[in-house]
Amino acid sequence: MRKFLASLCWVGILAGSALALTSAEYREMLEDPGFATADKALNQAWAEAKKVMPKAAFEALKKEQGAWVAKGRDTEAKELMKNGMEAPKAYALVTEMRTGAIQTAAEEAFLMGNPSGVQGFYVRKGKGGEDGWLKVYNRSLPNLEAKIEAVRETSPGNANVGELSGKGRLKDGVAEFVDPEAEEARMTVTFKGDTATVTTSLEFKQSGWCGMGVVLDGTYVRQKVKK
Repeated sequence: MRKFLASLCWVGILAGSALALTSAEYREMLEDPGFATADKALNQAWAEAKKVMPKAAFEALKKEQGAWVAKGRDTEAKELMKNGMEAPKAYALVTEMRTGAIQTAAEEAFLMGNPSGVQGFYVRKGKGGEDGWLKVYNRSLPNLEAKIEAVRETSPGNANVGELSGKGRLKDGVAEFVDPEAEEARMTVTFKGDTATVTTSLEFKQSGWCGMGVVLDGTYVRQKVKK
């Protein structure tokens, strides 16, 4: 499962020891509106993940979540607090980040377990490993939706990022996806078996839509649940 983008968000966070919140501290923290909202969203994301993820994938996420609650959450929050952030805000922020990670894991696991038609989770690999991720959804065929992210590492632990989301229509194995709020943001995807080849125009590449040096183009391979 993809880890790279999540790790970029936490550059500088150390793996030092941290004591987990006690039940009393957790209840007290819930009195803060910001943390309470973040905690509720986390619980909702968790419930949704349980519904859509294959059992093996959910069990792996459950183990990871247990480690985060026991130690990771506090380690991350305390690093933010060292820089002057108040505890409730720090805990709310790391909880929001964790919610995003769970939603991403659930989304990818669902697509890997349901590769119907061209729907799926596709990955592009560069010399340093995974550097592009494409999610394609069958909505009401031939109508599709897609989300794509790509990175270009600039130094260890740092990278420029580019992403695009859009809607498209599949015809003869090809779909052009356009961001409904910015028509200049578009890409063409050619599907063949378990591969999806992404191309964008020179105009798009020069538009500054993506981070410096980030290119969405390339061949992405559909990932499937290992049996």
